[in-house]
Amino acid sequence: MARPSAILRLAARLTRSLPAVLCACSALSGTAYAGDPWEFWPEASGFVNLSPRTRLYLDMAYATGKDVSTTTTALDLAAYLDISLKPVRRQFRQAEDWQRGRYYWLRIGYDHVLRETQGTRSAPEDRGIISFWHKFKLPADIWLEGRERMDLRWIGGNYSTRYRFRLEATREFTVLDHKVVPYFNVEWFYDARYDGWARTLYQAGSEVTVNEHFRYELYLARQTDHLPSASSLNAFGVVAKWYY
Repeated sequence: MARPSAILRLAARLTRSLPAVLCACSALSGTAYAGDPWEFWPEASGFVNLSPRTRLYLDMAYATGKDVSTTTTALDLAAYLDISLKPVRRQFRQAEDWQRGRYYWLRIGYDHVLRETQGTRSAPEDRGIISFWHKFKLPADIWLEGRERMDLRWIGGNYSTRYRFRLEATREFTVLDHKVVPYFNVEWFYDARYDGWARTLYQAGSEVTVNEHFRYELYLARQTDHLPSASSLNAFGVVAKWYY
């Protein structure tokens, strides 16, 4: 059983983080409307360490939603290689967590996307993906992580590109001997098909470590499309993660 002093320290840490949590919830809900559709985004991921500097990442994501009388589904099947880059000004360090223990790293991969609306399947999408991750430490043990991603897209044989930039703030806690990492991120999408910033995505959630090989993540998302037309949706996401 946790000692009272430990519980008090945990409560104090959570209290200091409360303003950030409230800001995240406000960003997600402040512009939401009752008529916006809700989607469910379940996802399963597997991570396999290949060497101290590389790992394999396999992912399967599914999305389903309904707007009035229209039902849409999407299935993403992806495979990536994560490569840790030696920091320019920091000493490379090992850590229990692969991602949180690195300051700079690269991800390259391939994603195959299938979509269906009211039983009619759209043209499949193939993506070549290159992304670069970098992080900085802020006061109060908060980490700010940036991700720059380029999607090389083939949709029904037509080629286009999409640039995505994401900022994410995280803070790691230990609750009853389990790592809990709440986070909030904002991502902007630039779509070359429309020559403009086509989408903004907000996410707030938390990752919970169950044991050495399994974690799960719960989050709420708010997606706003600006181009080619304006629309919005909300989503509840669940991610199951296995580590080997």
